[in-house]
Amino acid sequence: MNPPVESVVQTATQTSPQSNRLPRQGTDAVPVAERAGTARVLWQLTRPRFAFWLLWIPLIGYGFAHWDRALDWTNPRGFVMLLPAWLLLNAGTMWLNAALDAHETGALFAAPTRIPACARKCGYGALIAGVLVGFASGLWVGMCAAGCALLAVLYSHPATAWKGHPVKGPVVNALGYGVLSAGAGWSLVGVVMNLRTATTFALLTLWLLGATFCAQAFQREDDRRRGYRTLVVTHGSRAALSAGRWCANAAVGAVLVLTTIGWFPRLCLLATPIFWLADRWMRRWQRQPEGGGPRWAGGYIQRMLAGGLVYFALAYVDYLSDWHEGGPVAGAATQLASSDAPH
Repeated sequence: MNPPVESVVQTATQTSPQSNRLPRQGTDAVPVAERAGTARVLWQLTRPRFAFWLLWIPLIGYGFAHWDRALDWTNPRGFVMLLPAWLLLNAGTMWLNAALDAHETGALFAAPTRIPACARKCGYGALIAGVLVGFASGLWVGMCAAGCALLAVLYSHPATAWKGHPVKGPVVNALGYGVLSAGAGWSLVGVVMNLRTATTFALLTLWLLGATFCAQAFQREDDRRRGYRTLVVTHGSRAALSAGRWCANAAVGAVLVLTTIGWFPRLCLLATPIFWLADRWMRRWQRQPEGGGPRWAGGYIQRMLAGGLVYFALAYVDYLSDWHEGGPVAGAATQLASSDAPH
């Protein structure tokens, strides 16, 4: 069972003395230096390196819709508007997350830091702004942004605290970063969902679910002290890494099988050794005591991302080759050509 919300909040409060927070201000003006310090901490809490990689997820959805239907560049204005929306959603999500934790002790792409007293208010403000900018990009983008904002609140609000649940927390991350983020980019192209797109999004979401389990593997003591019941708390770091490895290997294995049978360009199979190296790193990581640390998590993510980037680069090489030969290109040139792809 999930602990009572009061337990989560009380535990977080006990482990975060007031000295770890920026002082609350009354009616007096806040000194310029302090405002600058608060802004700097808020910026750090957005995990800028993570925010950079986050933007690739809607880009995957946007680019995949073009590739699948062999389309020219569609709705670039909408995609440009989507990017700040997702940066705002990321900032709001991270600030609410930090406010719930009450003290950032270090996580993937994050260093230990204090939490400003305004973090929760700033979080809600950023989420609202992200949703509004999302609707400016497009109706479906706005709907996806609203879904992400709702999940962020459920994840980090003290009354729900889904972050501390062994199932709800990972599912929130998988849906928000997977289905809704990729779906927002895909929706801008205005094509109809087909089997290949649905399968691709499902596999991307499965991989992100695995990444969520991996990211918590070295945070057992922190999560336990906060009163959370994450998988790493209930079953240990090896169980969290095993769950992450199973999800990742299932997703990557399915992609390689679909590539072999021609759903995706067979040239992309040349990326297979990089994914194998990532799995070797994971096996070594599983042998580390207490889940290793951020270095092991970062090393694994970097190897998986390298495999993905090489895979996408090879798909582009395949596209140029087909285009040069004057034949069907992209998704229209594969074994599973979309019924509505141009021929």
